[in-house]
Amino acid sequence: MKKLSDVFSDILSGEYVGEKAYSMKDVKVKAEYSTTENSFGYPVKPWLGKQKHVFFWVELVNGYAVAMNENPARGLFFPVMKVPK
Repeated sequence: MKKLSDVFSDILSGEYVGEKAYSMKDVKVKAEYSTTENSFGYPVKPWLGKQKHVFFWVELVNGYAVAMNENPARGLFFPVMKVPK
């Protein structure tokens, strides 16, 4: 089973060390989703958060979701949120 750092290798770079997503780098991935119809084989499911530049996200076995947000104004970051039941 993949870990978060296997899916988002950028998360291991030094600039993300203080972020919540980095602290979950070794948590196993339960499911992977695309937010667009160009899903590259992943199921299409909207991102759970308010970020608008998420095209891919994962659900972790610990009940959290992590996305790769490619915001042109802020740059790349990894929002984390609890998956609602």
